[in-house]
Amino acid sequence: MKKLIPNFYILFFLVPFFSWTQTTISTVGNSVYCPLSEVNIVTDFNIIDTENTTIKALYIQISEGYSNGEDLLKLNNPSNHPNISATWSAIEGKLTLKSTTNSEVSYTDLIAAVKDVVFTNNSATVSGYKSFSFTIGSANYLPSTGHYYEYVSDVGITWKEAKVAAESRTYYGLQGYLVTITSTEEAKLAGEQAKGTGWIGGSDAEKEGNWKWETGPEKGTYFWYGSASGSSPTYAFWNTGEPNNLDDEDYAHITAPGVGISGSWNDLSNTGAANGDFQPKGYIVEYGGMPEDPIVNISASTTMYIPGITSTTKATRCGQGEITLTATSNVGNVVWHDSPTGGSILFTGNQFNTSITTTTTYYASVIVVGCKESPRIPVEATLKELPDIDPVFNFKNCDVDGVADGYTVFNLNEATPFITKGNDELNTTYHLSIADAENNNTSISNPNSFNSKTATTVYARVENLNGCFLISTVNLNVSTTSFPEKFTYNLATCDNLEANDGIASFDLTKASDQLLNQFPSNQNLKVYYYKTLNDAQLKKNDITNQTDYINKTPYTESLYIRVENTDDGACYGIGPSLLLTVNPRPEFEVVSETALCLNIGSVTLETFNALDDYSYEWKNENNEIISTEPTATVNSKGIYTVIATSNLNCTSSSKTITVKYSDLANITLNNIQIHDDSENNTITINSESIGIGDYEFSLDDEYGIYQTDPLFENVSAGIHTLYIREQNNCGIVAIEISVIGFPKFFTPNNDGYNDTWQIKGINKNSFQLSTIYIYDRFGKLLTKLDTTDGGWDGTYNGKPMPSNDYWFKVQLIDKNGTVRNKKGHFSLIRR
Repeated sequence: MKKLIPNFYILFFLVPFFSWTQTTISTVGNSVYCPLSEVNIVTDFNIIDTENTTIKALYIQISEGYSNGEDLLKLNNPSNHPNISATWSAIEGKLTLKSTTNSEVSYTDLIAAVKDVVFTNNSATVSGYKSFSFTIGSANYLPSTGHYYEYVSDVGITWKEAKVAAESRTYYGLQGYLVTITSTEEAKLAGEQAKGTGWIGGSDAEKEGNWKWETGPEKGTYFWYGSASGSSPTYAFWNTGEPNNLDDEDYAHITAPGVGISGSWNDLSNTGAANGDFQPKGYIVEYGGMPEDPIVNISASTTMYIPGITSTTKATRCGQGEITLTATSNVGNVVWHDSPTGGSILFTGNQFNTSITTTTTYYASVIVVGCKESPRIPVEATLKELPDIDPVFNFKNCDVDGVADGYTVFNLNEATPFITKGNDELNTTYHLSIADAENNNTSISNPNSFNSKTATTVYARVENLNGCFLISTVNLNVSTTSFPEKFTYNLATCDNLEANDGIASFDLTKASDQLLNQFPSNQNLKVYYYKTLNDAQLKKNDITNQTDYINKTPYTESLYIRVENTDDGACYGIGPSLLLTVNPRPEFEVVSETALCLNIGSVTLETFNALDDYSYEWKNENNEIISTEPTATVNSKGIYTVIATSNLNCTSSSKTITVKYSDLANITLNNIQIHDDSENNTITINSESIGIGDYEFSLDDEYGIYQTDPLFENVSAGIHTLYIREQNNCGIVAIEISVIGFPKFFTPNNDGYNDTWQIKGINKNSFQLSTIYIYDRFGKLLTKLDTTDGGWDGTYNGKPMPSNDYWFKVQLIDKNGTVRNKKGHFSLIRR
């Protein structure tokens, strides 16, 4: 057999629909399929070939809309075609017609057989269309691209090898390349309906995540950016979780059957896996579209439609009235029903006009002669509620803009809650004309400050969340009532916050009755409070915390009052009619703590630094008043409080004085520890044992400097007086202290200084009588002295002793019987 060349043509005519009456229309290329029926795919078919009368095979494929397991092509009346073998491939959706003897089959036999090929589908709900291709080659043909697709088995081939191999293949003169898939139809034919799966022409090897086609006419075209969560600028059909770049995967591959979405893609490395589902099993070659390709006429196609609704348009309206629904079909007439099954036809045609009073679902279907009614498709006619509003509102305001001309400034937004009946979910805009309101054009730009000179009637467009609106007419009326001239009500309070700074909390409602009394009674009037005239005029920023308003200007502040009728919002009066006055609280001081001296018996509590003349009230812990004077005398400890009241009847905060007991120190030598006869003689007082007072101490100077530290250091030997003063003025006590010291030398030259040697710090109050023994360096007793004597004058038997070192021995017994033995030496120096 000779190779077919471009002068090969397939001609065929399709029956528009199949029925028992075999009705035929002259339309070429269209056919209708009734579900659960059998229909010939052509009514006439011819092959024109000027050079040949036979061919090896003819391939008929459901190339678009194929459903494996439901669709079927078969040769009817096979006994009438003894020379034809018909083989159906469910995977490819392809019927192959060839000779029963494996030789070439004549065109005459093929033409007769094709006319007996029928299509059938086993689903009652089949819809859409089916495209059939007729071709003399075994490659799959896709009418929408005009290209051919061929799977080549080659286990383990790499992507780069597959690219080269594909480009070395031709098909009836058409250049091959790894397939580039740019549509759902192409993905289905090249993936699901191929004999096998393998490499396709996509790669992101140049830049990770930037996938582009590297083959065919689409070479250089990007089709995916990113990983599995990326996006496509054209078309992509990745499997779930792909691409994932696992182990540096840069090449696109159609996923093996049974792994995720049928016919979808995954990314693999150039080699793929060594075995299993991710081992390359081959590659898919696409033919067609290359610049040097010849024109070939080896294929043809047609489309068969299943009667059904292809699109619908639901409709929505606001409020009751007429509505239009639309539906289109591929063939036949659209009919409308008001129920999903049964019932009668309401209307026939694409556009259905009906009147609704509530949301209603209608159903559109198609009726074609010879077919049953197609499935009914619901089309909803939605009725949205209109907002509930006041269609006319008379808005009243006072003429308080300073010009008595019957015009004033309105805050139109204050009319909104009356128009909307308090529904704050409605959106309201104001317009100067009904037309602007209906078309939502040119709304009033500053409705908070609209002067009725511009217009005495405006129009409110009120729209709900459904987008439905109604228009209310708003008449702007100016009232002439007002407060009496120069009327002001003074609301005074005492400074009641922590800081005495003229800022206080006011209960504004206490002024409401006085303000309302300025207008006629028996009307539903309400008082509103504002900080500025402009706010009062426009009724915005009103003071809402009326029972706890904090003034902003210290001591005095004026508020603007607006009185309105709650029935219709009419303004009765506006003015600076409320004066807030903050009277200061009394201020004075007290000491927080004082002492009651038990040796005195009472203490006087005092106030001081008072800013004015106040009356006072002192109380004890039992809440009993003990004084109404600036002072109070008490004779017991406790916590006492005092408050002051001004002549404006403002009361101070309560001040507290804690009175504790105190007393003179009860000191004895037992409370004193003396460390003497040392390089650092010290006196330490056990302050915790001498009384309940707060004490301070001075040594040898009753009027000198006192210290709170009960320790004195570097005290000289001798007799000292310790003074103990109670810090709360309870008094001073004194005690004499002996600090023992043994002089290191003496100079008996009658100059009045160190003329004798004697132990220092000895007195009869501290020690019992003791004897001092003095020896020369050879141990000879020179004299025996009493501790109360004047000391040794440096003589022996009336003769002066020479300068030298001498020794002493003494035993001291204090009043408590404690014995202190001391031995030592000293120097006698003569000058």
